[in-house]
Amino acid sequence: MLGETTDDDDGDDEQKAPQTAAGELADAIRTTLGPNGLDKMVVGENGTVIVTNDGSSIVEWMDITHPVGRLVEQAAAAQDSAVGDGTTTAVVLVGALLEGAARLRSDGLHPTTIVEGYGRAVETAVDRLEQCERDLRSRHDDRLADIAKTAVTGRWDDASTDRFAELTLSALQAVEFDTSKLTLKSYPGGELRESACLDGVVVDLETSSTSLETLRDPTTRSHDNPTIAMVDAEIGIEEPNRIESVELQNATQRSAFQDHEQDRRTELVTQVTRSGATVLLCQKSIDEAVRTALAQRDVLPVERTRRDEFDVIARATGSTPVMSVDELTEDDTGSVESVTQRTVGTTQTLVLQGCPEEQRASLLLRGGTPHVADEVRRIIADCIDVTRVALDDATYVPGGGAVPTALAMDLSALSRGIPDRTQLVFDGFSAALEAIPRTLATNAGTDPLGTLTSTKQRHDNGTETVGVGPDGHPCDMTDAGILEPTIVFKTALQRAVAVVTQILRIDDVMQTSADDRTTDAGHDHAHTAAGGYPWAVGH
Repeated sequence: MLGETTDDDDGDDEQKAPQTAAGELADAIRTTLGPNGLDKMVVGENGTVIVTNDGSSIVEWMDITHPVGRLVEQAAAAQDSAVGDGTTTAVVLVGALLEGAARLRSDGLHPTTIVEGYGRAVETAVDRLEQCERDLRSRHDDRLADIAKTAVTGRWDDASTDRFAELTLSALQAVEFDTSKLTLKSYPGGELRESACLDGVVVDLETSSTSLETLRDPTTRSHDNPTIAMVDAEIGIEEPNRIESVELQNATQRSAFQDHEQDRRTELVTQVTRSGATVLLCQKSIDEAVRTALAQRDVLPVERTRRDEFDVIARATGSTPVMSVDELTEDDTGSVESVTQRTVGTTQTLVLQGCPEEQRASLLLRGGTPHVADEVRRIIADCIDVTRVALDDATYVPGGGAVPTALAMDLSALSRGIPDRTQLVFDGFSAALEAIPRTLATNAGTDPLGTLTSTKQRHDNGTETVGVGPDGHPCDMTDAGILEPTIVFKTALQRAVAVVTQILRIDDVMQTSADDRTTDAGHDHAHTAAGGYPWAVGH
């Protein structure tokens, strides 16, 4: 095992400590891989709890204190940011490659030889990967739905998996696969089947601090074919920009002052109604009396609209925001098919549907509890990312460990023709690739050795699309519709090798403090060596 010592490597404890930290992180999330992967409950220091089998979320929430563990964490974050999937695969490969490196070192190979061999092996594997990939024909290719389902398989039951894929594809098609025009909102208090893809923009009135004058009850109210006006400033009585005082000598002056303010409010309301607006969105606050007067004239006032939502609504509706109500004219207004005041669970929302100027879509996701609703959102976000990168890359490969099995067999065959010790490194790299199908079989409760042997036999017989099926037994991944974007496995493999290369070049972890780095007159620098310190899940 990684981190153990033998009689031949006395004194290597300090060198192996960095590798052990990364290997332990890989072991921690290995059980989440595949359709039969188990969930992890991660508890934050403040008591926040998430239950998920999403590798990127688990690694992100873990309190990793060992600096080498943080290298793996950064690689996982980069993988998730780039393609939205493959995080667990990358971390499992890191652990397997480090375990192989430990065996190679015990056989007498120097870390530099292992690093060079891993570099040659990954280049060969990436070249061979092109033989496994297939092309996506178009945005309407049926394989795209299979890729979406594969991305979420094991995250929920089969019926929900189909629902996730359906929601994802309908949303992406609605915005022509431009994810910048897609909004995700998740709310507790409902079931997944209540989730829907809406044509338009959903404004969460609680998270955005937006408020409505007329939304007093949880009923749904709709405004058909409204005219939208937008003001990018406060609406109300102008306040002085410096300290001033007004002395009122008598009741007549007081009355005149109040009449002046009332007249000003009336002017503001009149200017809004004269523009033809039936919905007024203000980026800042609206005077309470003005809000009430607008509502009485059947104008829906919406104040404190979040800046990003304000800009999106302006583009989508064709409205031109003005800096003052006095500047507002009919030419500045826009339109939508409907504006609906709707309560989702316990959250008040405003839904603008049928935007004429910019196609927008919103996924309104539901879950029974806040934890479930958050997990639904994470699953859909991953599914969207994977589907998008599949279309961008326009290629896919069979999933279920079929590709790493094929690459492992190819590298093993190639190693026989290598005359130097790099042959051992290629064999070690090949064994590390087999960690993926072995883990899938283990998580499915089947014998990993028997499953891997059967899979290899079918590859030898010419069926290179065979991998580990959901039941833990070999099956043809293409026929089963278990597919993934080529770039997901490719980047996971490359990132795993990159971080392993970094780790193998480390022979010790040096811990310093600011005081240690202080330079005195004799230029004496003090350094404290530390053989690594453990990472842990924060509780």
